[in-house]
Amino acid sequence: MEQKENMGMQTPPPLGGMPPAPPQFRPKQPGNKSQSLTLKIIFIVGLSLLLLIPDMIIYSLNEERESSQRHTTQEISKSWSGSQLLSGPIISIPYITKNNKDKDSTGVVRLLPNKLNATGNIKSRTLSRSIYETTVYNADVQIEGNFDMNALRSTGIPLSSLLLDKAYVTIGIGDLKGVESITDLKLGDDAYTLNGATDTDVYDNMTFSNNTEFDSKTEYEIVYIDDDDSSTSSGCMQSAIKIDSISNAAIPYSISMKIKGSESLGVTPIGRESVIKLEGECKSPSFAGMFIPTERTVENGQFSAEWLLNSTNREYPQAFIGNKSYKISRSAVVVNMLVPVDRYQKVSRAMKYAIIVILLTFISVLFAEIMTKNPIHMFQYLLIGLALILFYSLLLSLAEHMSFGFSYLIAAVMTIGLVSVYMLGVVRSKKIAFAIGGLLIIIYTFIYILLCLETFALLTGSIGLFIALAAIMYASLKIKGDNISLK
Repeated sequence: MEQKENMGMQTPPPLGGMPPAPPQFRPKQPGNKSQSLTLKIIFIVGLSLLLLIPDMIIYSLNEERESSQRHTTQEISKSWSGSQLLSGPIISIPYITKNNKDKDSTGVVRLLPNKLNATGNIKSRTLSRSIYETTVYNADVQIEGNFDMNALRSTGIPLSSLLLDKAYVTIGIGDLKGVESITDLKLGDDAYTLNGATDTDVYDNMTFSNNTEFDSKTEYEIVYIDDDDSSTSSGCMQSAIKIDSISNAAIPYSISMKIKGSESLGVTPIGRESVIKLEGECKSPSFAGMFIPTERTVENGQFSAEWLLNSTNREYPQAFIGNKSYKISRSAVVVNMLVPVDRYQKVSRAMKYAIIVILLTFISVLFAEIMTKNPIHMFQYLLIGLALILFYSLLLSLAEHMSFGFSYLIAAVMTIGLVSVYMLGVVRSKKIAFAIGGLLIIIYTFIYILLCLETFALLTGSIGLFIALAAIMYASLKIKGDNISLK
């Protein structure tokens, strides 16, 4: 009954017959959303810089692994035989002269060959320890030519002051334990047996730098010597020789040897005219030293290189007094036979692009957040960034067990798949998830192309970044103020 009575009651009109007040609408406050977008951008920039810390940790790990590789390969090379650098034969003749005060002046005159013909046939193979490898080789070497004794007159020492009965000949070699067999040195009509010795005044085994320059036309590397490199050993083979007199006739010489070594084989062009030819089996030879080959071929695991040099190409004469062993070794021509292990260098180069990958991905995620009006939590940005950094750890670990290209592909697919699936769960949009995945495919493909380029890497990278920035600027023009909805 009460309900019916209430229903029957009518609400009295407002006093004065005034209509009810219309509902109040608050104006939009775009400033709050703009402020939220600004804070999100600042957070993205700060997070990108913060993610460089784990990136640097992985970078340090990469350098540590590379150092371990060098140390292990050096141990393998040491147990087999070190790099070989052949220099000689060099004839040394002591002398005694008297000055104005009737005091004896002593020294040694060095005589280099008038002609030098050196040939080497090399067969390389690979030795490994754990995941690390190094190249070792066996080589058959023949050296022949002749000496012009008249070159001794250029030293200014009277021929009568030379102690011909104390003359000796020296052939330098990088590592004596690598000499498997050697014939007697035939010098003129005599043959001499060489014995192992150490003589820094005649021979220094030069250490060559690892800095390389890639020659895209001939598809090989040129390795230049560093002026600050120091000698690592002074092993050589010597024998006393018999010289009866200084004649005008050329004295021929010849010697053959079988040697083994690792990493490199070199010969010094000590002849007034030098012809050096090295050939053999090696998958990835590189030519080192002061001179590049006059002629060279590299194909199907075989290589051949020939140097034609003369005395005007060097910094020392054919006959001199004292010690010029450093300059002689410095003028060597060398064939490096290193295993082409560039995985650590490529991982290091890839990590330098980490900040670009992170920023481009975060900007894409931010655009997706704005367009879908689906706020993405800051913690979710952090997880996406960590996934991008994990790519480099995967790349490093995989590259140690397989080719770099295949490792890069696997790591990229895993990372792209992880980020794409995660974005699908966050924004609930297959279109956005596929768009982010497609963008990452483009980014990682572009970076791999940069890693494979040499000469045009900087130019290609700059153009690519310009295009990426232009695309971002164009996409930002389509974002209207009403579309911005961040919380």
